[in-house]
Amino acid sequence: MPRPRTLVSLTVFVLALGTGCSSPAPDPKIPRASPPSYTERETETAEPTPSASPVTDALSRAPEDLHEMDWDRTAIPGDFCHVPEPITFTSGEATVRSERWGTVHAEQYPDEVIYGDVLGNSGVEAAVRVGCDTGGQTGSGRLVWAYVVFTSEEQRLRLVGTVTPQKYEGGQASSFEGIDLARGRVTARENWHRSADASCCPSGKAVTVWRVGDDGTLEAEAPRVTG
Repeated sequence: MPRPRTLVSLTVFVLALGTGCSSPAPDPKIPRASPPSYTERETETAEPTPSASPVTDALSRAPEDLHEMDWDRTAIPGDFCHVPEPITFTSGEATVRSERWGTVHAEQYPDEVIYGDVLGNSGVEAAVRVGCDTGGQTGSGRLVWAYVVFTSEEQRLRLVGTVTPQKYEGGQASSFEGIDLARGRVTARENWHRSADASCCPSGKAVTVWRVGDDGTLEAEAPRVTG
């Protein structure tokens, strides 16, 4: 005897529903950098070594020793100024579109690159100073300063993190007195404006330590006011 049409339709519907709810194939994994190998002792007990270090998309080709990198011709990730694409500089300057501030003037300082072993793998990481402003020549036009920290992996430049001042007050952008690169951390010495400070002359000082997190990128601790 022929099977009723309603039963056949119901069977087809259930099979289709089961197929639609099945788990999709997993997305391809993002390539991962070599895990940091430092063992840092701040106290009597050593901190755990990060197990792995994910990387962002590879940027420029890079020598194994970043001292040999041609920073004048290197595109820098624009996240420090809310620019979604890497910034290519000409003679250290560029005009770009910021998603936060609109058209801005960006700059980099290839002659002031800081080097050190941050990831603890006997390699050399590099911190490039960059900044952006409204295009004016006064301190009030400054939007942000930053250091962008890179490593070299498989002959490609990889981003470790973007270090920005963490202490703000008085409505003016904070700046850096300098930074130090050491195993497992970057220490940033900051100058910040108190409410009564002129835009030219910040009187506050602070230190922020950025540590290599479990994912191999830099994470900021709370800033410590030192002056």
